Amino acid sequence: MPQKYILVINAGSATLKFKIFDLAKLQPAMEGIVERIGLMGSFIKIGDKKEIVEVENHEQAFKLVLANAANINGKIVAVGHRVVHGGEEFTQPTLITAQIIKKLEKYNQLAPLHNPVGLDCIEASRKYLKNIPDVAIFDTAFYKTLPRYAFLYALPIKYYQKYKIRRYGFHGISHQYVAEQAAWRLKKPLSKLNLITCHLGSGCSITAIKNGQAVDTSMGFTPLEGLVMSTRSGSIDPAICLYLMRRLKMTADEIDDLLNKHSGLFGLSGSLDMREILIKAGYAVPGFKLKGQVKAKDKAMAKLTLEIFIYNIKKYIGAYSSVLKKVDALIFTAGIGERSPLIRGLILKDFPKFKALVIPTNEELMIASQVKKFFK
Repeated sequence: MPQKYILVINAGSATLKFKIFDLAKLQPAMEGIVERIGLMGSFIKIGDKKEIVEVENHEQAFKLVLANAANINGKIVAVGHRVVHGGEEFTQPTLITAQIIKKLEKYNQLAPLHNPVGLDCIEASRKYLKNIPDVAIFDTAFYKTLPRYAFLYALPIKYYQKYKIRRYGFHGISHQYVAEQAAWRLKKPLSKLNLITCHLGSGCSITAIKNGQAVDTSMGFTPLEGLVMSTRSGSIDPAICLYLMRRLKMTADEIDDLLNKHSGLFGLSGSLDMREILIKAGYAVPGFKLKGQVKAKDKAMAKLTLEIFIYNIKKYIGAYSSVLKKVDALIFTAGIGERSPLIRGLILKDFPKFKALVIPTNEELMIASQVKKFFK
């Protein structure tokens, strides 16, 4: 029987991660990333091989992936795409058609960093891999089990009824994957477990899982709500936006840009990278160094930024432990969650009785496993 493969595409605002899995056993045959799309110094990295190439947009990035997978792209039988926002309309893996693309376009404004580039990759796949099915897997789908009292905001109900303004939740593919892995490690059915899953990376979110189902999560109507993130503010008093618009005459687009791209860790400390913040705050990070001396004012701001980041995480863990009553495990995943024992230690010192698990996320494998179901 000829070998068959699933290509998985996970698009970020300036990145395109990809993995190619064999259909039979879902073993990865190839993986890599295209970074700095649309920026100076863009490159593709596959394994240890890194090639500087000019990549202006996600369509070009997709073509570059196919060119580097030339030996197997003729055997690709499906493409799975991570789509961040699917609203209430898309709660299951969905076969892409022109009509579905039109429906998805309305969610671009709700996840402006991810949904538009995700659709760009879907369009590129339909253009360069004709007659190969494309399947969308939605970050929001895991949260279809949220109870109404958890997903509704205290706005006039007509805004939910007419415009579907509600909590949707994000990073659902990651939270679902690590929850299933936790059940395997704990040797219990997921339906018997209460978990708090912490996805801590450039974007950060926490989810409360009761008897295997999501019952609350920190991100909301958009991925902006909740924890302090790399460039996103997380939860703030909404009146701050009104104040800035009135006092500084900022437009809605300027406020959106401020909260999504210039706030969070970056807005507080001037650093995007948690490793830089830790070193500036006086901690050692193995294998990572900064050039030059850290000024006293930068050290103080880095320490404060770290305290704000940790404090917000602990608030959510405390709240969700109260909601769940019993917590079988607290799970850490994503870049910071997986790779920083220091951050985990700062969080866990206030939760000494919790069983903590570090589980590397694998959104691409989760996507591939759901795409494979279309072949049964």
